[in-house]
Amino acid sequence: MRFNDIDYGLIDLNKPVKVFCAKKVITMDENRPEAEAIAIQDGYIVGVGSKESVLRGLKVREIQFETDMQFENYYIYPGFAEHHMHPQIMGSFMTGGNYIGFTDRTTAEGGILPGIQSIEKLKARIKELVVQNEERLKKGGNEWLNCWGFDPLMLQDADVTRDVLDEVCKDYPLCIYHASAHIMNLNSAGLKLAGYDKLPPSPFLPRYEDGRIDGTIEEPEMMRYAFEAGASRLDYSLEGMIKASEVSTKIARIKGCTSVTDKGTNFPLTPKDIASRAWVSARDQKKIHTRVNMEVWFNTVDVWDYKGKKGWDAIKEIQNEKDPRLSVGNFKILIDGSIQGFTANLLPNCCYIKPGKENGLLTVDEDHLVKLIKIAEEHGMSVSVHTNGNGATEAVINAIERVRKESPSIGFRHSMEHCQLATENQFWRMAKLHITPNLFTNHLYYWGDAHAKYTVGEHGVRHMDACRSALRYGLKIGMHSDDVVTEVSPLFTAWCATNRKSLSGKVYGEDQCISVAEAMRAITYNHAWLAHQEDVRGSIEMGKWADFTILEEEATEDKKERLKDIRIIGSVIGGDDIFINGRN
Repeated sequence: MRFNDIDYGLIDLNKPVKVFCAKKVITMDENRPEAEAIAIQDGYIVGVGSKESVLRGLKVREIQFETDMQFENYYIYPGFAEHHMHPQIMGSFMTGGNYIGFTDRTTAEGGILPGIQSIEKLKARIKELVVQNEERLKKGGNEWLNCWGFDPLMLQDADVTRDVLDEVCKDYPLCIYHASAHIMNLNSAGLKLAGYDKLPPSPFLPRYEDGRIDGTIEEPEMMRYAFEAGASRLDYSLEGMIKASEVSTKIARIKGCTSVTDKGTNFPLTPKDIASRAWVSARDQKKIHTRVNMEVWFNTVDVWDYKGKKGWDAIKEIQNEKDPRLSVGNFKILIDGSIQGFTANLLPNCCYIKPGKENGLLTVDEDHLVKLIKIAEEHGMSVSVHTNGNGATEAVINAIERVRKESPSIGFRHSMEHCQLATENQFWRMAKLHITPNLFTNHLYYWGDAHAKYTVGEHGVRHMDACRSALRYGLKIGMHSDDVVTEVSPLFTAWCATNRKSLSGKVYGEDQCISVAEAMRAITYNHAWLAHQEDVRGSIEMGKWADFTILEEEATEDKKERLKDIRIIGSVIGGDDIFINGRN
């Protein structure tokens, strides 16, 4: 039974209700877009409306309640969600790696890791790290100097091939892991330790003109030799991964997230099923600061192990628990590389503008992709397919068309992750097939200038991450950080989509900018929908989880240019997990 803005059927009359009051509640519920108060009990929303009507509804039934006024001067939104990041890998690098990226990063304590913005400073930093780590490195074995966050295009296409790295670190294995996570550079000692000199020629293992391997290692399948030898190996013990889970979700919480999606749990960089076990253990130890939605990495299904069950049975066991803090969502597939690494697969009529750069290859061909999609659907899962280039996007559309000809869709929400160079025709076809683009809008800020100069040219950048085109065809859109690639921060991601400004301040493709309202809906409701969780999160409605993000100001169109700078007061998960920035 409902009375005005209270659903009494959700309330235990013998328990108290908490009421949060705000200057305004922006609900993302089209039937009730605004409110002033939210009533909560046992982690769920039981009332939404004006302060007067919510309190009156509780008093009518003589329900005990307490009013929480700490947000009365602020604006409450549905909890922000990051729907594409790699939290445990990010957390591992934050706790045990050496950051050498271009831009600053936020730590779990709210501090800053400073960026490195010249090749000279980069070389100096690596020399410092060699000295600081020399005692450990002298032990030999699999002891590496591991650095992360680097991208050569941000340093004017800097050369970091083996000969250059040997100048700054000759005696010990050195790994420079790129921000894209699709490329690493090794020095000669690293190449020798990983055994690359014994491998046959490969397009994923570039060489100098004299035939020597140049130290650039492309894509996870080729990088695995380095991983196995210790490159980018941080503390991937169970305890180390629990700590990484804690650190990464704390950083996401600082940035306003109440939910994050791990786009590829048990990614091959981490050993066996350590990633999924760490999430479970971190949950049990109450060390994760957000809700976590795990996505199954496509070629490591067999390593899952939970409560005596293996593979798909273990995955299904976790799903069936319906734990609100830790869930299993989609099936993650990777089929091409990165644009800035020149390994993204482009359509035949497209090419990279930098001389000598050939088209990136598909890492999974269309026939195999069809098989993977069928496997996912047989297990009731939507797929999330990594496609940076429009050639990869074409392959996914073709594959799903083939699958649909054999079997109808029964509610699958397949998505293309990044989908950065999709054409107008491809968006139209995606709409016909109910494929959702989860666009990498952050990319425009960090790499827009570099792409215009080195990869796809200014014309290509103007249509990159084309949010407006996708919406024009009636598609829901997601948008993301892909952290560890760029820093998790949904408000910043929304700002990128509404402004399309690069690091230099140049706007690329103003006609592809979307409104603030559209961007805010994407980082709340759309991300819940993509995770098949819109029934419990994404909007402030009765019966859903009491998850909120609190802002100092309302995100309105007149604040478009400073959207990323609106202060995040804090967030609430389940009504009682209250996180206040600067206090927690």
